[in-house]
Amino acid sequence: MEKIRITAVEKAIEKSTMDTFGTMLSMDLVKVGKITDPALGDNRFVASVHYAGEVVGTLSLHVSRGFATMITAAMLGMEVDEVENEEEIKDVLGELANIISGNLKSDFLDADLACVISTPSITRGSDFKIQARKIGAYHQWIYRNESSEIVIEIDLKEDLGAKADIAGMDSLTHDEVRDKINSVDVPTTVINAVIDVFYTMLSMEVESIQTVPENFREDKRTVGNVSFAGDVQGMFNIQVNDDFARTMTAAMLGMEESEIESQEEVFDVLREISNIIGGNLKSSFVDAGLSCVLSTPSITNGLDFKVEALNIINTQRFLFSVGDQTIIVDAGIKKDDSVQGADDDVADDPPISEQADAPAAECEFPNLDLIMEIPLDVTVELGRTKAKISKLLKLGSGSVVSLSQLEGEPVDLLVNDTLIAKGEVLVENEKYGIRIVEVVSRSERVKSLK
Repeated sequence: MEKIRITAVEKAIEKSTMDTFGTMLSMDLVKVGKITDPALGDNRFVASVHYAGEVVGTLSLHVSRGFATMITAAMLGMEVDEVENEEEIKDVLGELANIISGNLKSDFLDADLACVISTPSITRGSDFKIQARKIGAYHQWIYRNESSEIVIEIDLKEDLGAKADIAGMDSLTHDEVRDKINSVDVPTTVINAVIDVFYTMLSMEVESIQTVPENFREDKRTVGNVSFAGDVQGMFNIQVNDDFARTMTAAMLGMEESEIESQEEVFDVLREISNIIGGNLKSSFVDAGLSCVLSTPSITNGLDFKVEALNIINTQRFLFSVGDQTIIVDAGIKKDDSVQGADDDVADDPPISEQADAPAAECEFPNLDLIMEIPLDVTVELGRTKAKISKLLKLGSGSVVSLSQLEGEPVDLLVNDTLIAKGEVLVENEKYGIRIVEVVSRSERVKSLK
């Protein structure tokens, strides 16, 4: 019997979206029947979260750059012209995708559907389309704020035999996860997998190279992408120019390039290649004792776009050549304070022609040990509100003050009035406590002490 009810999914997404925009952004949304925002056809952002386990699929949020900037300004409490860079926009959109997909995940868990979600990925640019493999029921909902719109898409199905795949998750400590992740030789695994897959499946001999050939140019290209979820959060993608993607498809299907009937055939081959190579990396993590599942593969195709997962540390780029063609592979693991190197700042990849091996960053806080014993006051904030002086003067015993925080939402933990973590309230033996559910990076926590 099907446990996923699309009417329940639609209600859950609508409530979560409306509540989040109304409470966190002070934006009122109206559900509409079709897309009318012309900006969605131009420069835009797509934030995606993948489900794995007994629920498989993808939830994506589509917004124009202009609306994304407005959302970021509202979330961060600033003016639109004060939003300085895309990192702020990506972080806010990733957080929105995380909230909406996380609330839906909670509903699935309540329905006894064991599942996990990936760290959000962001696709941004002015000329691209995303082609996820249609695995289940596809649905789209559009919400409007004035003339700007946000489009939410889902493609979900049940996989009731996959409960064992996520068994044992959260049973390891952060230190154990860190040590096991660090025990996996990611570069060797990726390089060997790429060479082996291209040889055995495409009869192509590829060579690992260190720099991009001088004659290489990024034309219209296709990226096959998969995400990891569980003890290991991260992503893997493989990128090739469209002309080589057709050559790969012909080799995989045993035909001439002229016999390829549709672009979907090309996309299917890239999905399969990314799934197999990403699966090899997943197997290495599982062999190391980590619980790890792989999302269904998705395809992004176009001229001007960039695909990346948020909170990724040590994203590594691998280059391969076959004849006069270049293959680009990126692999990364979610940034976690417990993972070695998590304090390093990771910037956007520079243009391929400018990439080179960079020296390791020096520790941002070399004398941190000197202040470790300084006591600090940690504040738990249940919520905030604004009120006029006249209202404050009327407060008395029994008065109720409404807060912006919704019931059930994480509470904020602050040091020196700076947010360092979010948690959930616990009550044990008539005493209150907080279980940490999300923390900012270690470097940001230290900066908050200044």
